Amino acid sequence: MRRSPGTLVATLLCALLAGLLPAAQATAAARPTAEDTTTAREAPTYHNPLTAGVVDTFPDPVMIRGKDGLWYAYGTQNPVFQSKGEDGERMLPILRSADMAHWEYAGEVFTPETKPAWHKGARLWAPDIRYVNGHYNLYYSVSSGNTVGVATAPTPTGPWTDQGAVLPSPSGCATGNIDQAQFTDEGGQPYLYWGSYDTICVAKMNGARTRIEGAVTEVAQGRRMEGGFVVRRGGHYYLFYSDAGCCDGAYSGYQVKVGRATSPTGPFVDDEGVPLTAATSKGGVALTANGNGWIGPGHNALQTDLSGQDWLVYHAISSDDPDLKPAAGGTLKLSKRPMLMDRLDWIDGWPVVRAGAGASQGAQRAPVASWAAGGTFNDGSLKGWHGGGGSGTEGWSVGHEQDAQGFVTPRGNPTGPASLVSDRSARRPGAPRRTCGSARPPARPDCWSATPARTMSWWRGWTGRATHW
Repeated sequence: MRRSPGTLVATLLCALLAGLLPAAQATAAARPTAEDTTTAREAPTYHNPLTAGVVDTFPDPVMIRGKDGLWYAYGTQNPVFQSKGEDGERMLPILRSADMAHWEYAGEVFTPETKPAWHKGARLWAPDIRYVNGHYNLYYSVSSGNTVGVATAPTPTGPWTDQGAVLPSPSGCATGNIDQAQFTDEGGQPYLYWGSYDTICVAKMNGARTRIEGAVTEVAQGRRMEGGFVVRRGGHYYLFYSDAGCCDGAYSGYQVKVGRATSPTGPFVDDEGVPLTAATSKGGVALTANGNGWIGPGHNALQTDLSGQDWLVYHAISSDDPDLKPAAGGTLKLSKRPMLMDRLDWIDGWPVVRAGAGASQGAQRAPVASWAAGGTFNDGSLKGWHGGGGSGTEGWSVGHEQDAQGFVTPRGNPTGPASLVSDRSARRPGAPRRTCGSARPPARPDCWSATPARTMSWWRGWTGRATHW
């Protein structure tokens, strides 16, 4: 998405990484908040599944960091409260978290009353969420229509406005027209990836990211291949996908694989150079069952924490509790697929979960979800801050929006990275006493990165790229 340097920016605060510590965990008793703090804390932990005690199941998860500094996750339509006696399904359920690790229920995209009429009797699957042109685009699969829909909202929880079908009929892709994922290249060109059982395709999108346009290209095929998700890293585009069947309970063979290319339209190859369009089995395994009780891990998304660490978000099936009770009056028989998350490592240019160890059990170190020093600017003040290089704050202004809450924006048109420096500090014993705050636009609030033992400042222009040193 093109952004001018004068674009409104939300606030992200950074510290010399030796002095960084995650913020306190949120509780489900109250809506989580991103609080000011200068108190050092021990690194928190989390356990899989993330959704334990919140919802019974959360298939096909995707995650985004909202402009309010909180994380939001979206899942496939399912009977998420079956253990509480609810027989029906929630349509694209939403969860919310302050730390990516501890979650609470935050509603659903559609209800029986707000579901668009063109869906008819469809179930809604596999959401994908992006921040586009000042609002959130929620893409979802429409089962009975074999197509993709999109709804927009000013905040991550709605209210949602239906924007109709993204794909024409026929779409130009050989097989299933579901399991979509939107991707915007660094030059601002948007794409949509979609497909299922057994082909994945890609096409360019219009500027609003609500319709595909132009040629449709097949980028992958394979046995029960689906759930494509693309990220760019270095000079390559990585296409994550799942194959071998998602939903056979204790017998599910689902796994996550990946291919890469130097263009968003391919050709993608696996880690042995086999084209993803070849009529043969593929390598590039990023996540598969490891015998510890988690079966069929797959349909992933990727999320990056505030330190720059990547995390794979996915669902899996417990071998001890693989199935839901028949729902919707006994007509639905579904596998129970809670949301899991694990560290994603990049080894020799290829992604793999926990260096190949697979899905985790027991306590894991949680993502870095907020800074130990800094501020939200919710009071509308720059008190306690000064410009980088010892300058004043005249070059900055403070504002407030419903979904962003407090934010700062640089005045004029900075030609390079711009930063604010806090008069406060938070540090471990022996750590340097220096903290900084930096400005960022709200377009992609989940893609900041950090480098150990370096002071960092960011200014993100229209390309959506981050600068750090």
